[in-house]
Amino acid sequence: MSQKTPQIGIIFDLDGTLLDSSDFFLRDIPKKIADYYKVEFSPMKQEKIASLFFDVFGGQKGGGKFLVVKVMWNVAKKFGIPWHKRFKFLKITHDIYLQGLSEIPLIKNVESTLNILSEKYDVIMGINTTGTYAEVLERFKRRNEFLERFSDNIITRDRVKNLKPSPEGILKLSKKWSIPPNRLIMVGDMDSDIDAGKNAGAITIGVTSGFYTKEMMEKVNPDYIFSDVTQIPDNMEKIIKKMQ
Repeated sequence: MSQKTPQIGIIFDLDGTLLDSSDFFLRDIPKKIADYYKVEFSPMKQEKIASLFFDVFGGQKGGGKFLVVKVMWNVAKKFGIPWHKRFKFLKITHDIYLQGLSEIPLIKNVESTLNILSEKYDVIMGINTTGTYAEVLERFKRRNEFLERFSDNIITRDRVKNLKPSPEGILKLSKKWSIPPNRLIMVGDMDSDIDAGKNAGAITIGVTSGFYTKEMMEKVNPDYIFSDVTQIPDNMEKIIKKMQ
């Protein structure tokens, strides 16, 4: 076992980073909507919806408190739903969204990865997500024990004034943990995660297990790019050296 180092904070995005949720957002929800309305779900339409999710969940167009509503309203446009029928559409799609949340799988081997990090290094871990706290609980209602390792170190969009790429959530945990930002690691799958980390002065890790490909992530230029979080333990020593 390696010698313990001074405490480090690791902050994870949720969807696409700890949860394997890209198919849920980009394929499953639109497909169920298309089936409900008996309309074609073409590859071109899927690509447009993917672009919409990138814009909103990536922070480029914001969204705030009504993030999911904003996404679904614009999805309705993509499906050609008349404006006067969109409120019913919002109700239907929101039900589809909630029904599927608890079925999103974890990234493969993520639990053992977090166990390794906890056992080998003096780390404290948190989550910084654009979801609400209620949505986080819904995602893990059948595996509550997974959230126990994060205790109350979960930053959601209803617990900050400014969403990522603002560093607010990261700095909030930094202050709570009494760990300076340069000893924090922000791990995420989109530009908003990486930019939030950079804005806070943290080490940034981009993973390609979610919404961004390696090529897309390279343009964001995080400190490290990994295929998923399971590569973090094998690279912790060099990450720690970079902190120093």
